[in-house]
Amino acid sequence: MILEPQRRTSIYDLLRPPEGFGIDALVACTYSASLETVLSLPAVMLADLTGRERRGGPYVAADLAALRRVCDRTLVFCQAAAIHPAAMLPAAVIETERMVHEVTAPAGGAFHPKVWVARYVDGADRKLIRVAVMSRNLTGDSSWDAGLIVEGPPGRARQADCEITLLLQSLPGMCLRPLSSRARGILAQLAGEVCSVGWRLPSEISSLRFHTLGTSIGRGWTQPPSDRLLVISPFLTSGGLKVLAKSSEDPFLLVSRPNALDRCWPAAKGKFARQMVLSAPVLTDEANPQHGGLHAKILGWESRGRVRMAMGSMNATGPAMDGSNVEFLASFDCTKAFGAEGLAALLDGRALGTCLVDYEPPQNEEPSVEPDYRPGTAVLSTAGLHLRAEATDGGWSVALMPVKPLGADLVTLLPNLRFRLATTMAGRWSCCGEALAKGEPAQFVDALDLAEVTGFVVFETTGPDGTVSFTLNLEVLGVDEEERRQAVVRATIPTRRHLEEFLRGMLGDSSGTGGPIGGDEEGTTVLAWSGGGAAGLLEALVRCASDDPPRLQSIKAALDALGTHQLESLAPKGFLPLWEKLLRAVESKK
Repeated sequence: MILEPQRRTSIYDLLRPPEGFGIDALVACTYSASLETVLSLPAVMLADLTGRERRGGPYVAADLAALRRVCDRTLVFCQAAAIHPAAMLPAAVIETERMVHEVTAPAGGAFHPKVWVARYVDGADRKLIRVAVMSRNLTGDSSWDAGLIVEGPPGRARQADCEITLLLQSLPGMCLRPLSSRARGILAQLAGEVCSVGWRLPSEISSLRFHTLGTSIGRGWTQPPSDRLLVISPFLTSGGLKVLAKSSEDPFLLVSRPNALDRCWPAAKGKFARQMVLSAPVLTDEANPQHGGLHAKILGWESRGRVRMAMGSMNATGPAMDGSNVEFLASFDCTKAFGAEGLAALLDGRALGTCLVDYEPPQNEEPSVEPDYRPGTAVLSTAGLHLRAEATDGGWSVALMPVKPLGADLVTLLPNLRFRLATTMAGRWSCCGEALAKGEPAQFVDALDLAEVTGFVVFETTGPDGTVSFTLNLEVLGVDEEERRQAVVRATIPTRRHLEEFLRGMLGDSSGTGGPIGGDEEGTTVLAWSGGGAAGLLEALVRCASDDPPRLQSIKAALDALGTHQLESLAPKGFLPLWEKLLRAVESKK
């Protein structure tokens, strides 16, 4: 049986490497992204850190090491202005600037696919491709989502119409800022490999197909004719419901959120036999209560005794289905999973029947209308803004720079607009709306440490309907990116203990860090630079020089960033001469 609510999967389970494999590349497409979630990914992406997820708290040297190991092979694509705001992110967020790429949909809608493509390799150079097709964004949201995970080795299988390849090849052309050659290379490699995978499917499904929508105008979804139709969608439009219902002899069930049904009730009631909403237990945390609302997007249809489903990112809305949005779905035959009952089996006690209740809208209550700030965020995200950083006696001065006047409409669309950097406190706002409208720089009020200078800029606007915040990933000019990365290393490694944690993290050896990623619970760490009960770092560095020279060069870059004086003060006696001998030995073999 599929869609059993008792079978829940964490977003992190999607990334854990198979036994004996390590992650080699990841491309994640999402509508919205949380930078806190992005920062937590390395702990589950790396095989040597499996089971050691971040516990929160200060972002320490071992966390930075894990992030630096994956940032050059991880690409996250999200809708422009759909990066969640955050307060006082660690300086290490600078590393994710090269990972997170904002995009826009070619046909004018939203970039809305939720699909991850990961490549894993083992010591024998075997490869495994994993694809996760989801309704979930890259955030910490606790909503009820649905998805399909399949994997297999790239080989000789050739898919005549490879929709994943189409999506990967289309991504560079959607980006607001040009991709680096490194990023383009990752996309090109995965695009070439994914179309040759023979997918290993769960026993309950067959005839898997992928569907990419919206990469060109008119590339939408056509619902196949059916005898019976099920629609699960958190967002609805009346036009979308009518198109779907018209395809079936019996549109027997519509599952959505109460507010979405309220807005489309005439179409929902008139076109579908039954309307239901999720009635699931509230997921609570003592410090942070969360409500697990419906977020799954599923179409199910029966035709001539066969049952098929499509799941992924597509809502039952006009823009999602007509190709305005970029969407991604997987469809498959699931007749075996449902048995003789067909789609009606979803309502029994083993499946969603335990979590759904019939719905009627409240009497004499007008549906709520949420303010739409998207026209304003679209103006801002496509305006070519950048940050200009300048060294001063008191630190670094940062200004928000427009390419041209954004016009008086900006003040109307985004009233009381202000900004701050994501590494700063939530209260450190600087007004910018009027300056940007005139084409003038908007100066950030406070001087910053270099490690705080990030391209992730949080904007906030307050109108009569409340406050809305969003984040853009802007280019930083006036200081080299590598110089900012070096400043982060210096800020994150102030003591010998931090240096050891960082080196062990870079080497994939957590034996000497004293606890899970995020810091030692007792606040102490047993130093084991050579010999002793834990593997000595020097021995581990020698192995790294032999087995993984590129990683050794990354370690060298980090140690160089500390500078001679700081490194001499942190390293134990005798370490630096041996380190320099190792580097000379590696260089002589080139």
